[in-house]
Formats: sequence, structure tokens, C-alpha cells
Amino acid sequence: MTAMTQLKQYLLALILLLVALPARAQEGEGIRFFKGTFEEALKEAKKQGKPLFVDFYATWCGPCKKMEKTIFTQPQVGKLFNEKFVSLQMDAEKPENVETAKKYKVDAFPTLGFIDTEGKAIAINVGFMNADELIEMARTAVGELISFEDLYQQHRKSPNDLTIQQELLTQAPRFLTTQDGMDAEKWVVRVRKLYRSYIAEKMKDNSLINRKDYMIISSLGGDDADETAKIVEYINANLDAWIAAVGEPAAYYVIEKNDDRMEELVKKGDARYKDYLEKIRTDYKKAYDVIKFKQVTPYQKSVDYFGALYAIYKDKDVPRYMDMMGKYLSGLGEDALPGDYGKAAQSLYYAAGGKLKEADHKQAIAWLEKAIPAEPVLMNKINYLVMVGDSYKELKNYAEAKKYYNQAYAESLQMASMEQAQQMIQASVVYKLSTLELLQQ
Repeated sequence: MTAMTQLKQYLLALILLLVALPARAQEGEGIRFFKGTFEEALKEAKKQGKPLFVDFYATWCGPCKKMEKTIFTQPQVGKLFNEKFVSLQMDAEKPENVETAKKYKVDAFPTLGFIDTEGKAIAINVGFMNADELIEMARTAVGELISFEDLYQQHRKSPNDLTIQQELLTQAPRFLTTQDGMDAEKWVVRVRKLYRSYIAEKMKDNSLINRKDYMIISSLGGDDADETAKIVEYINANLDAWIAAVGEPAAYYVIEKNDDRMEELVKKGDARYKDYLEKIRTDYKKAYDVIKFKQVTPYQKSVDYFGALYAIYKDKDVPRYMDMMGKYLSGLGEDALPGDYGKAAQSLYYAAGGKLKEADHKQAIAWLEKAIPAEPVLMNKINYLVMVGDSYKELKNYAEAKKYYNQAYAESLQMASMEQAQQMIQASVVYKLSTLELLQQ
């Protein structure tokens, strides 16, 4: 065999290998998404006799992008979805998709919908899901796992079976999103009653300390203050076991609920917030120790923040508030988030808006201008822009006020899938702009 013949055979083998590679790669690919409109995808789903899976996303949504890159691309996800569903990705804020998004109550992102061939929602989930959660939801949607309503019938037959109750409560948040009107109210009452009895029963022998039950507490707890307080004490009393089971989120649950309680009290001008403040360095110290700030301790941070709120809500003491809030933000330093600056200005407006001096408005503007560029939540960003506009209006700088109101209106155009909220915001901004015109005449 000549060298030329060997080279030709080698090149032929290489070509055949390259041709074969896409077929092998396809076996391990992620979800193949249908290219077309919602109506076309639903028609294709009906033709194939499969449910429709829809990833309702927004172009600015970080968790949406993360799911697209890290979850939808996983081979085990692709294998199930490509076999069992017609799948569609839909930018819910495009004008042509807004009505469809409204039909399926899409008002946050990502929203993941499983829809039958007649267009009825089988299950809807709001928020990021990992691969296991998405696969479980998909298998339930196609009947490979028992449905919520069938599980509820099992519960009625075996009312003391905690395994059935756990599965019911795990599925409940997704199921409730598919319910309307009286059906929704009926199921909410049932779920709340079951949740309370389930938590109380599992606290008795510490069998509550596991990841699945933590997710149940996180998604269904919090409606009742006394009930939440009991769970906080229970988690805190068993914090080492909880952290071993679910990690630091258990500690953050204690922190979040304690902070919520303090904020509720200071806004009422109730000095008992100091009892909960003291828990940061006593009862809840181990929980708060998971927070690592570069310049300040969690206790000192809370002393400054809640002390500032108390000064303005209880005594309307703006100078003291400004001093303590400045100390709070300075103490946070690099750890300060957009929301920290935004809340500093927001509390100032809410508690003492009519008593603010020129210097107070200028300080509020400075805080908000630090918050706006990095604020990830659209509604918060719009709110901050409007607040800056309001301060400039009070300072009689109408040109700057108009600029910020117009920017707020422009940002609201991204809320096409949240029509009611969008209309309220735009109506408010238009009113503010018309008021400016009158003031300038």
C-alpha cells in the first residue's frame, strides 16, 4: 500500500468518524426545544400525543439563564424531556407572548409549565429548579409519579401516614399554582391544616430534621407568627443537626425570621425589639456566626440598623436616623448590597417624608444612586428611580426629577407579562410627570 493510499484511507476514516460524532453526541444532549410559536408547539404536542413543557423566561432573568445553561443541558434531563414532551422556550415579555403568559399566571421568572394537549395547565412551578426537582415534576406530569390529588385520596385513607403527608406537602406549592377561585381557597385551607399537624408531629421525635422537610418549611411556613416562632426555636435548639442535614440555610432561616421580627417591632415603635437584638449575641449567636462581614459584627450591624429604624419610626428623629444609618452603611463597607442603600432611603421617606430637609433629600439621592445600577430586582429598581425623582421634585430640580421619572417608565416596559402591576406603575409615573409640568408653569 502506497503512502498516498494510506493517507486517503486515513482521511476517509476521519470523515466517517466526524459524520458519526453528531449522532453519538445527540444521545447525551439536553432538551431539544421546538422552534415556533406557542400555538404551533401546542399543535405539535397534540399531534405527537405528548404534553407541552414551556420555559417561560425573561431576557434579564439570571436564574432563567442559569437553568438554560446548567439544567436543560444535562443528558438525563434531555433524555426524559425529548422522549415525553414537546418543549418550548418563550420570552414571556415579548408582545406576542404576553396574553399566553397571563393565561398561565406568569408574573415571575423562571416559570416552568407543563400543559396538556388541550392547553390546560397540569403543573406550574415558579423559580429555579435543580435537575432532580425538574425530573420529578416532569414524571408527575406524565403520570409516572402519583399526582397531588391522588396522593390526597391516599392521605384520606391513611391519615396518619407521615410519608404520604410529606410527599403531599412537597408537591403542594406547585399544585396550588394551577388552582383558581374556590378550588384554590379549598386547597389552601387543606394544605395549611395538614402542614401544621405534620410539623407538630415530626417535631416530637426530631424526624423533621432533613432536607425535604426543610424545603416544606421554607415554602409553606411563615404565614402565622406564633407558628414561625416555634419553628425558629426548634431549628435553633437543634442547629448543629440542621446544618448537618441542610447546610447553612438552616442558620439563615433563624436569622431571617429574627430580623423580620425586629423590623416589625421597630416600625411599631416597640422597644421590645431589643429583646430579639440581644438574642444575636446569646441564644442565636451560633446562627448569626455564619455571617462573615469584613468590618463589622452581625450584632453591631443590627444595633446600628434597627436603632436607626427605631429612631425614625418611634421618635421621627431624622438627624439621629441619618447618623446611625450612615454608621450602618459605613460599617458594612464592601459588604453593602444595593438593597441596603435602597432600604435606607425607603425607610427615610416612609417614616418622615414630610419632615425632610434639603440635606436629607440629597443624602437619600446619594444612597439610591448607589443602589440603582446594581439592583437585580426590576420592581425595586423602578421604585428607587421614582424615589430619586420625588426627592428632586422636592428640591425643585424639575429637570432631574423628569429624567428619573422617565427612566422609571422606560424600565416598566420590561414588565409586559405583569400587566396589572405595569399599568399601576405607569399610571403613577404619568401622574408624577403631569404634576411636574404644572409646577414648571
